[in-house]
Amino acid sequence: MYFLTAMLAIALTLGVPGPGQQFNEWNKKSTLSTDCPVELPGIVLEPGVYIIKLLDTKEKRSLVQIWNSDETQIIATVVAIPDHRSQPEQYNTFTYHDIKADGPKPLQAWYYPGDQEGLEFVYPKNRAIEIAKESADRVMGSTTKEGVIVAVTPNGKEIVIDQPHLTQTARRKPQ
Repeated sequence: MYFLTAMLAIALTLGVPGPGQQFNEWNKKSTLSTDCPVELPGIVLEPGVYIIKLLDTKEKRSLVQIWNSDETQIIATVVAIPDHRSQPEQYNTFTYHDIKADGPKPLQAWYYPGDQEGLEFVYPKNRAIEIAKESADRVMGSTTKEGVIVAVTPNGKEIVIDQPHLTQTARRKPQ
């Protein structure tokens, strides 16, 4: 009986998050507050507060959902790929492509507090080419959510980052 009580006490101690821990770390739920228009792949967010969540993650590409502030409406679901930084921060970090033209700021990447690995957003390829030329950054682009992802350089060169895996079906050997 003592053993069972001790195990239960340990499980409760380890299993219940303390004040600094969060239940939502698996989906990386974060708040994006902006006082100017922000561009994400395929959409422009007006100034306001938005919730960003990781929906699905795979080795080379992830799906990210953009919600309204009270999480009652999904505004967009976009593709992102892993991005790395040298030092983790203790707070959400959003980086932007620095474009010279007026208009919405294109969001480049999102980092969750304490993580060195973040997510870089994949823009429609035509828009990625425009942002790369305007910002002198390399910009991730693709023609479809499932398609080949390329890094577009400011001079228009495309470097393949990720290709979707093709599924082959087995065929019977002719007799």
